[in-house]
Amino acid sequence: MILLKRRNFLSGAAAIGAGLMTGGMPRFANAQSSEITVTAFGGVWEEAVRTCFVAPFEAKSKAKANVSLGGPPQWLAQVEANPAKPPLDVLIMTPDLALTAAKADLVDDFTVANLPNLAKIPQQLTDSIMGKGTLFDYGVGGITFHKERVKSPPKSFAEFVDRVAAGEFVASLPSISYAVTPIMLIWAMAKALGGGVDNVDPFFKAMEKMKDNLVFWAGPNDFFNHLSSGEAELGIYFDGRTWNHYDSGATWIDFINPTEGGSLNGVAVQKPKNANPLAWVYINEVLDAANQTKFAEIMNYGVTNTDVVYSEKLKPRVTPWEKTAFPPYEQIALVRNEWVDRWNREIGR
Repeated sequence: MILLKRRNFLSGAAAIGAGLMTGGMPRFANAQSSEITVTAFGGVWEEAVRTCFVAPFEAKSKAKANVSLGGPPQWLAQVEANPAKPPLDVLIMTPDLALTAAKADLVDDFTVANLPNLAKIPQQLTDSIMGKGTLFDYGVGGITFHKERVKSPPKSFAEFVDRVAAGEFVASLPSISYAVTPIMLIWAMAKALGGGVDNVDPFFKAMEKMKDNLVFWAGPNDFFNHLSSGEAELGIYFDGRTWNHYDSGATWIDFINPTEGGSLNGVAVQKPKNANPLAWVYINEVLDAANQTKFAEIMNYGVTNTDVVYSEKLKPRVTPWEKTAFPPYEQIALVRNEWVDRWNREIGR
């Protein structure tokens, strides 16, 4: 269980707004506390959040941001349990759960009035979660391969399927136990092969063709182990994790965004209703171009502020979101369980 630091609700804290909100940020005369609680995944994510977002927020606001580690289902449940006084002021969410929070009216609308940096985020990324949050970071689910064993990698999902089915390669694919599999594999491959949300038959036919030459990974490290051990030569994986392995010494690894476009798997930021208004100041830092640039360098993932300029190292690694396949998250959520049931019946791994 994650123990959240208790927020200290201060009476008469109206003066916070006058002194803290500089640089074009709105003033919040009724700010409740000089502390907020924000969220982060563990590991390098926590490091990046503290360095890129918490530090500039605390320096500018003179307020404190406590970091709660965990995951979106846990954080959403905490807000649902106490919407009048949410224990979290800023949420990091997967798009499907961000939509759940939006539809349940648990989170506030995002506007340029509250978030000046929102003007630099493409509107489609905000609209994708009903304007009640926006995407600030994303990964692309594409083809990762061992370049010493795969001299001529497939450039598309269609070519990937044909060559794996022919026995040229053993491929490592995410199993259905991995949370993003319905988006990064089922939907993305179905769409690439002529289907989509309403027709995933092309995906399941492709899996039937490839079944003798597949292994499955339940966690990202499993995939890396498959490639490093020779159990598989290539597979479907994320760009950022690929480059993290490369930077850690696995210089034999490489990544291709399929010609049909790998799935965009975004990370959203949201503010619960009734949360401390200082959350807006923090979120504005999350959307800041300079802060996102630092975050991208640490994480090896794309970010969404249009003013971000990637370094020479990062530029060839990041796929522009416009060149990805943008998932219809809301529609996928409606049929996700059907896909999982069908996977269990037909694939079972």
